Amino acid sequence: MSPSARSTRRALLALACSLACLSAAHAQPAPAAASPPTAKAGPAAAKPTAKPSAGKPSEGKPSEGKPSASPLSPADRAYIERIGEVEALVDDEARCKGYPDLPDNQWLAGAAQGRCSLLRKPAWSLEQIDRLLGEKDGAAELDRRFAELLDQHYRVQAQREQIFRAFKAFDASARAGETAQRWLRASPRSAYARVAVASHYQTIGEDARGISAYSQVGDAQRQDMQSQFAKALPLYDQALELEPRLSVACVQQMAIGRHLSQELWQRASERCRAIDPDSYYVVYGRILASQPNWGGSMQALREAVEDARQRAPRNPILGAVVGEAEGFPVSPISGAPMVTAELARVSKLAPSGTLMSYAARAYGHDGDHWRTFVYASQAVRFWPHNAEFRNLRATALMMLNIPGWAAIDLEQAVRDAPRDPDVRAQLIKVLTLAGRADDAIAQLQPLRALSPQEAARTRFFVCGQLAQGPQYGATAVRCVNELVAEAPEIYEATQMRAFVLLQARDPGAAAAIDAVLDWPDPDGSAHVRAAKERARMWKADLETNKAALPVR
Repeated sequence: MSPSARSTRRALLALACSLACLSAAHAQPAPAAASPPTAKAGPAAAKPTAKPSAGKPSEGKPSEGKPSASPLSPADRAYIERIGEVEALVDDEARCKGYPDLPDNQWLAGAAQGRCSLLRKPAWSLEQIDRLLGEKDGAAELDRRFAELLDQHYRVQAQREQIFRAFKAFDASARAGETAQRWLRASPRSAYARVAVASHYQTIGEDARGISAYSQVGDAQRQDMQSQFAKALPLYDQALELEPRLSVACVQQMAIGRHLSQELWQRASERCRAIDPDSYYVVYGRILASQPNWGGSMQALREAVEDARQRAPRNPILGAVVGEAEGFPVSPISGAPMVTAELARVSKLAPSGTLMSYAARAYGHDGDHWRTFVYASQAVRFWPHNAEFRNLRATALMMLNIPGWAAIDLEQAVRDAPRDPDVRAQLIKVLTLAGRADDAIAQLQPLRALSPQEAARTRFFVCGQLAQGPQYGATAVRCVNELVAEAPEIYEATQMRAFVLLQARDPGAAAAIDAVLDWPDPDGSAHVRAAKERARMWKADLETNKAALPVR
């Protein structure tokens, strides 16, 4: 057996062990849970479409034989039911605003609702902008609308920060770049068109950089990032010359400065604080740059957070960041070990989805899956398109034996991170446990395109679940046939195929059993010897009693 095959085999054996552990974990006591929606989520479904209800058996495996559920307090039950209600809302901002706040929090007034406003859709979609540019005087009308939104940013609290959101339409896509350039050609003196084009370049550069530590970014990626940033920076300067109040431009320069140059960041930061000192994005940009992991210091971080606290009465959204100074030293990004009580404490200082995700992870390590669900739900509330946070909550839901709801979270996570093999693999496992084997198998080919090894491990998991019966139909047979075709060198896969085909009375059962018996065993493995002994029993049973199912 080749080294890669041995590695895959070890991974499959580890997976088999983890499956047994997970099955045992599912049998632990759990409070009466809010059931996930019973409707199957389609390709466009991002959220539950029915209200989860408390006190009903959860979806998935039967719960017979489990210890009696631990009671939830009325407040806990109401909290969970409220989450189930608001998860039915499709709009990110409306869902966020409908969420119950974290129990026993000390958040500043208006902080959570203000933070939710940052999830509002851009004032105009790329399609609407493109269509408007096709009309007579469309570019001038677009300039007028953006100018009005900028004015409202400074005068109307309900429209605070929405000018920043408006430029989110200009992402890294080719269409976004074409639309921005079209706007600039039609309105060559437009500050807003310049920021649109620069935002497109900057997003391409940030995508090239990725999320790895800067030292781990490859030379080609780094050069691509720098070339895109170099195109964006002068456009931002020009925009500020044309419209000095357009703080979006200097905030974007601050972001580029964090990647390229402390001097650039400092210059852009000073300009932003002179233009728009109460803006969430200006203040948060300063907080990020003040963190020790970005070259700042705890003293600088405390000063930046205190500045945010003093400005919060004028812009309540700033209450979302007042926990950052106390949160940094106890969070994983500081290198500190996770202490559950400390992470829960700092989560109650401000509605920070990131801090609450750390608390959720800590509770998960402690085995407290209900609190993991509570804190992970708050993280998802404020970051609904963060695949990691969705995965975190889905894991808690699985440990609470609610695979249907977990599948909905992971389907959204896959839409948000379609090239992440770990997220897709987790979705496949959860779909299988939720009784949606056909949907799970349909996801295996996209996973194989991302990571053949992960696809093999995940298919083994799926087939292993289907091999537990009690009925062995075409889905199980197809699964093990494809598993052996993908991993013919893995003995456990060949053995599983023989068992499933035998149970299904498939015409290929005899040949599958012979493949187990003929497997070379030069090392005299006790594991292989025992498997062959079982295969001989299967073969004898198949030959003497073809009508009845064999005894496992």
